[in-house]
Amino acid sequence: MPHVRFRAVNKEQVQKLSQTLPAELAPAMNTSPDNFTFELVATHFFSAGTTTESYPFIEVLWFARSQEIQNECAGIITRQLKQLGSYEDVVVVFQVLAKEAYYENGSHF
Repeated sequence: MPHVRFRAVNKEQVQKLSQTLPAELAPAMNTSPDNFTFELVATHFFSAGTTTESYPFIEVLWFARSQEIQNECAGIITRQLKQLGSYEDVVVVFQVLAKEAYYENGSHF
């Protein structure tokens, strides 16, 4: 925890980000770099009946943090992803998880 999901990004980019993002995000989130998980979600996008390309869409599932920390983390993710590809737009969405609803090995946080 946190869990970061990527859509419309290639495998090599997610592999690279799994090495570089924790170093920057961990201090901002006040967590350890080894607490992160990264997932690449295979997706297909459509418009007007045809397959289309999409901009990167990144979901961050985490426990609530301040708006300032959220802003900082969104900026870190966006900057690092744009450094790896020529993306005009990058969307980062934060999904807040309730600690009492998140279980690890049968115990909630």
